[in-house]
Amino acid sequence: MDEVQRVSWADCPNCGSLVAVGWLGGEPIAVDCAAGCPLRVEDVRIPAAGRNRAGMLGDVEQMSAIFEDVVLDTAKAHGLTDPRVAAALVAAAWADILDEEGWSPRLVELAISAVQEVGGRLHRRQISAGPQKARDSWTDIRVLVVDTHVLARLRLTEMLAGEAGLIVVGDCENSSQVAEAAARLRPHVVCLNQHMATLDALASTQALQAAHPQVRVVLLTNGSGARPQIALGGADAIVPTTASRDALLRCLRTVVSRGTGCPYCL
Repeated sequence: MDEVQRVSWADCPNCGSLVAVGWLGGEPIAVDCAAGCPLRVEDVRIPAAGRNRAGMLGDVEQMSAIFEDVVLDTAKAHGLTDPRVAAALVAAAWADILDEEGWSPRLVELAISAVQEVGGRLHRRQISAGPQKARDSWTDIRVLVVDTHVLARLRLTEMLAGEAGLIVVGDCENSSQVAEAAARLRPHVVCLNQHMATLDALASTQALQAAHPQVRVVLLTNGSGARPQIALGGADAIVPTTASRDALLRCLRTVVSRGTGCPYCL
């Protein structure tokens, strides 16, 4: 952890709430009260432990361990295999709680980032632990997930994770990223998730058709209103969000193999 990232904690002299203290070069440079009190650095009495770098690192490591336990417990409770999904659930729930308690937006942002970083670290640890099963062979169906909501992307990735003969090679959030991601990740099929606006989904489909006509496009949607537009844009299938995981997997395989018999293929 470098000097810019140092954070310690103190009590607000006005209301007694928690205050985050930001440090740079060994000096406190910013303070942020959880209750939103306007403060200057000189207004806050910073405990000696907060001024001690070793002690502060111990506090951060202890907090990180607590976050890890919460994320792992959430993953277990919901039957999730990807800790990033569990971390996103924890972060969303925590953000709601902190907002209701009146914490400042900056502290809420820091808390969410901390939980998401723990989820990412657990995911990297999960990948590196091993031996790992060989994946991403030339026979695997390569899937690119696209959605504006990070949690929706993670949920869809989680849904497809571990399926034999299929691998999620990456994700992106909007139409402007799709063509570049497809060139870099070489997917066989792109899944556009339900939270994308119709125009953005249409733009994504058209961009793929123009740059990578061999890539198949499957749209997940909670309604049929977008069907004519997306079909004209070049989508290969439209799958309702009420469809089962098995039905989605059958559709992906049918689209890639250019087979028949799938009720969602166009």
